[in-house]
Amino acid sequence: MQRDTLIALFTRPWLSDLSHLLLRVVLGVLLVYHGTSKVFDGMQGLASNLAELGWPWPTLQAFAASYIEFAGGILITVGLFTRPVSLFIVAQFTIITFVYHGADPFKVQEKAFMFLVMASMLTLMGPGRWSVDARLFSADASRVS
Repeated sequence: MQRDTLIALFTRPWLSDLSHLLLRVVLGVLLVYHGTSKVFDGMQGLASNLAELGWPWPTLQAFAASYIEFAGGILITVGLFTRPVSLFIVAQFTIITFVYHGADPFKVQEKAFMFLVMASMLTLMGPGRWSVDARLFSADASRVS
C-alpha cells in the first residue's frame, strides 16, 4: 500500500455526516426514552427523592430534568437548536454524575456519564449536515460541519 493510502485509512474521517447523524439520533432517542416515564407517569418519585436528599426546589428541579430529557431529546433527534439543547443536557448530566451520584461507585454513575460524554461531543461537533439546524441556519447546507 502507498503511504497516502495508509494515511487516509488510519487518519481521515469516514462517513462523518453519517456519524453526526448517528450520534445525534441515538442520544436524542435515548433521552426521550429516559424522560418519557418522568413526564407521562409523573415526576413525584423524582421530586420526592430530591426532597429526601435535601435539594432545594425539588419539584421545579424534577420538572426541569424531565423536560430537558424528553423535549431536549426530541429536539436533538431532529437536530433543532442542537448546541443550546446539548449544553443544557451537559449541565444536567454533570450534576447527575458528579453531585447526585457523586458518592456512588462508577457502576452507578456510568449511564449518566455516558449521556454527559455524548452531549459534550454533540456540543463540540455541532448538529451536522443532516439536521434541521443546517437547513434553517446555513445559507449553504453543504458547508455545515
